[in-house]
Amino acid sequence: MENVLKLKNNGSILGLRELAKQLGTDIKKSINSNKNIVLDFDQVDSISSSFADELVAKIMIEVGQENFINHVKIRNTNNFIKTIINASIADRLQLNQ
Repeated sequence: MENVLKLKNNGSILGLRELAKQLGTDIKKSINSNKNIVLDFDQVDSISSSFADELVAKIMIEVGQENFINHVKIRNTNNFIKTIINASIADRLQLNQ
């Protein structure tokens, strides 16, 4: 079963770490319940690095990379959002070495 988290419901520009933290609760619940979740960025134009860190990178470290990759799919990102997410993951992995 796949749960879809439509991020456009929170706006087209997402920047608050606190919002990402709240959304992250649903992501962790899905992963811990062994369910898949889709982070759907359709109609989202931009995200901040702190939002990406909280929503993706921090959770990936908490639950483990393999567990995260097996349960979380990221869809409909533009090139800017992809770059921000990838940079956040790289920064977080470097911090945790």
